[in-house]
Amino acid sequence: MKKFFFIFLSIAFLFPYHLFAAEIFYDADTRKVKANTEFEVGVFLSAESENINAVEGILRFPADILEFKELNDGNSIVNFWVERPSRRVENEIIFSGITPGGFVGKRGLIFRITFLAKNEGNGKLEMQNIKALLNDGNGTAADISVSPLEIVVTSQALSLPPKKEEKDSEPSESFVPEIAADSSIFDGKWFLVFATQDKKSGIDRYEIKETRQRIFDIFAKWISAESPYALQDQKLRSYIFIKAIDKAGNARIEKILPQNPLGWYENYENWLIITLGLVIAYAIKKFLWRRYLKK
Repeated sequence: MKKFFFIFLSIAFLFPYHLFAAEIFYDADTRKVKANTEFEVGVFLSAESENINAVEGILRFPADILEFKELNDGNSIVNFWVERPSRRVENEIIFSGITPGGFVGKRGLIFRITFLAKNEGNGKLEMQNIKALLNDGNGTAADISVSPLEIVVTSQALSLPPKKEEKDSEPSESFVPEIAADSSIFDGKWFLVFATQDKKSGIDRYEIKETRQRIFDIFAKWISAESPYALQDQKLRSYIFIKAIDKAGNARIEKILPQNPLGWYENYENWLIITLGLVIAYAIKKFLWRRYLKK
């Protein structure tokens, strides 16, 4: 018994990578799928002994048997995407994200992918160029391992659990957009940084509207945008609205007040309100004069 215990300790100290390294894994080791059906694969991070705050990589899939359909980062441990998971070429998905404060745990969801099993055959989901950083303030590279996921597409009927369809009626989480400037970004122009999460369906897109009017902003248009976003109004005299729209169509809008607001005399809204007030006052005066003073 003592000899066995000594051997175990020797292995633990000689090969710490295998025992304590972070790992990226899937929600199954092998996936058998019936042809012409859609299925979902979850990509997870395990980091029980290391605090990981950044991860990036490329996921390759066999495009001859699988067709990419959708990505969902709802409920992801990644709070800020440097490169939101997206298909770069036909058979590659690239991703890069940060988890402020880091992640320590057994099963942290990074994202989910929906595929269509279009042809019979065998293939693998494989990770390449995987990198992870420790939450130590120095950006130290962490040891990380990953194993491929075996995919078998067959014509036989399988008892595969269907893709879960959950109704999402809630908007994304509230967030605080920030205005910044940096000589290395947008030639030193003012830009906007923003990010949020949607725990169910995931973020579909962001839209931005800049307007100098508080009330009558009907002429300002929503513009599709990504963070960072170069502001159109470099004088910072506009109200800025940021709309986060999830994949279910729910929207959350956040607002930033102008840092250099217009003087009251510069805003045509104020003159419009004053003019409208004078017109109303004149109409009331004329009405009262006709009804009472003329008698």
